[in-house]
Amino acid sequence: MTGYTRADFGATVRTDFYNRRAQGSLLHGDLAEKSVQASAGTLVEARALGHPDFEHLPVGAKSTAPMVAVFLDLTNFTGRTFWDDQEEAADLAHAVLSGFIKIVIDFGGHPLGLRGDGLFAGFSPGAPAFAATMALSACAFALDGVQNEVNPWLERQGMARVQARAGLDYGQITFVRTGNHDSSEINPIGFAANFAAKCEKAANSWEIVVGEGLSDLLPDYAHFDEHERSPKEYQRDYQKAFYKFFYYRWRNTLPHLPGVTESLGGTPTSHIHGR
Repeated sequence: MTGYTRADFGATVRTDFYNRRAQGSLLHGDLAEKSVQASAGTLVEARALGHPDFEHLPVGAKSTAPMVAVFLDLTNFTGRTFWDDQEEAADLAHAVLSGFIKIVIDFGGHPLGLRGDGLFAGFSPGAPAFAATMALSACAFALDGVQNEVNPWLERQGMARVQARAGLDYGQITFVRTGNHDSSEINPIGFAANFAAKCEKAANSWEIVVGEGLSDLLPDYAHFDEHERSPKEYQRDYQKAFYKFFYYRWRNTLPHLPGVTESLGGTPTSHIHGR
């Protein structure tokens, strides 16, 4: 047994997409009938996005914790919404993001929120290096699944391929419930989250870029290459500091992923401790 596989991810995305199209009365005949009859076991279990450790915070309260911040993004999707049918593009984005959510959960992370055509997630450390490894593995699994399962299916349907990228970093993140007593949400704030977002923007399609905070957790790891635009310079008053960021050669991770999600069994990384 290998747990959740690349083929399973492809099935999750296809089933979600077909069901949404059928529900919108945009699929007809045999395809719609098959989509309605598809197994619900491939769909992402419905649950609220967010971190369970911080959902109890009252308005204005905050709590800070170390975390691996992850941004998984569909690259150049704005262009797709310009050219393609709006509802079809929305259904495709929904389907792929649903697959991303399942991947994050299966690798022990928490989907924290959707950002347009991307997912923001966090991996809480029991052992920080393990959390970083699982976060990197989840991103590698996601990019591989999109490239080698979703895109061949899209081509067979006569639809344009999608592209994906990811950015990660590790550090302290403060969770604040922002708003008022009538309407509020948990807002994760911190350098690690901000820099992970910058790493995602620095990545091209099919790239994963990580910040120095995460790379420092894995000092003997051989699959980081410093980005050509690294380091990032920060200056305030008379102080100047530099912060590095790196390409992650994620395809080297793929041979080691079979069986990982089965071994985790949905256990959050915060529950797994080590040296």
